[in-house]
Amino acid sequence: MDDRMRIEQIVAEYRIDAVKIGGPDYDGVYRGKRLPVDVFMAGLADGFPQGDVLFGWDIAEQLVPGLRFTNWDTGYADLLMVPDLATFRPVPWEQNVGTVICDFATESGEPVQVAPRYVLRRVLERAAQMGYRAELAIELEFRIWREDQRSLREKRWSDLTALSPTTSCYSLHRATGDEFIVGKLRRMMDAHGVPIEGYNREHGEGMYEMNLRHATGLEAADRAMLFRNGVKELCLLDGLTASFMAKPFATEDGNSGHVHQSLWDTSGKNVFFSPDADHHLSETFRSYIAGVLKTLPEFMALYAPNVNSYKRFVAGSWAPTVGAWGVETRTPSLRAISGRESSTRLENRVPGSDVNPYLAMAASVAGGLHGVQQRLTPPPAVRSNAYDLPEDIAPRLPRSLDEAIERLNQSTIAREWFGDFFVDDYVTMRRWEVEQYRAAVTEWERNRYFEMI
Repeated sequence: MDDRMRIEQIVAEYRIDAVKIGGPDYDGVYRGKRLPVDVFMAGLADGFPQGDVLFGWDIAEQLVPGLRFTNWDTGYADLLMVPDLATFRPVPWEQNVGTVICDFATESGEPVQVAPRYVLRRVLERAAQMGYRAELAIELEFRIWREDQRSLREKRWSDLTALSPTTSCYSLHRATGDEFIVGKLRRMMDAHGVPIEGYNREHGEGMYEMNLRHATGLEAADRAMLFRNGVKELCLLDGLTASFMAKPFATEDGNSGHVHQSLWDTSGKNVFFSPDADHHLSETFRSYIAGVLKTLPEFMALYAPNVNSYKRFVAGSWAPTVGAWGVETRTPSLRAISGRESSTRLENRVPGSDVNPYLAMAASVAGGLHGVQQRLTPPPAVRSNAYDLPEDIAPRLPRSLDEAIERLNQSTIAREWFGDFFVDDYVTMRRWEVEQYRAAVTEWERNRYFEMI
């Protein structure tokens, strides 16, 4: 059955009369529009117009000056959303609604080079040229509050009522009280084609972790975007709010977005696994680890894209602070998970749940493949608390977004793998984010200085 026939079957079975079409912006937000199903079906061959401002504004929808791709001089023209028909699926929490993820193209049909889905696609195509298929997955932590859009603004995003009032990490009996929404999230995601491997209460009020099942290449990133979007939609419909912000409150641990990855050859073998090697880690796996480790500082702005992202990197908080790796240990940035061939993989623990999954996966796979190409050798694995390691053994990761931006801007590896066009505009976007933060007067400043000075 071809993709169009499959879509026609889904439309008939679920009586779909509207389709949400869109794709990820720089922040991984699913943006697009809704179309009547007849308009959608009639336009499949040509694509659908969409203002290119999607890649011209920040997360608050303020226009960003200085971009190469779009600006006032180009008039914020249209681009085309080209549906990837393989991604079409029903939306189980909306009656008679389907959705499809699109690639973005220029009027002449060329790929939009700054589109995050295209950035990941480029990396995966290079992996295929090297004879590898990337299997990827992400674990996402998030918090749910008993607040709606109005109450959030009335409270100015503080003194919020959490879904559940205790930390209770891994507590099964306390988690049962949250199943009215969290269990619903799991069931709806499974029905949405975003299968969940498992989930649990985490170390924070109203905090949960859900592990998405691994998938090949783009599908893994698509699932992550659909998951975040779906969780927020489902909570919104129930008068709740879900947030994937990296560090909502200073006194609590942040929300992680760990990326799992492995490489498989054309014969279906996991090339990270070697039955006779120490911990079953093959030489290819060790070179991959070395490449991800080497590029961590240069790619940090892709793993930690927001000012708030860097508030998460605190020693003792389960978030990494140094460029190191280990086998089955959770204090360094990279955790090699060994065992059977089917499960041997690398966990990149740097990203938070605010990450754009397409860019985080592109960065990690590109870094690893760079290591494989160059046959890099990693430093010795960490066997102690990585937080206590000296700088000469485990270099500190960039401490702020502005530092990370400049490392990315100067990275020849990033420009080789992601292209100058993307790097230039992404750097401009992130510099703008830093400028907005520097201009802000925060609650912390008022509490500290207002009365006494």
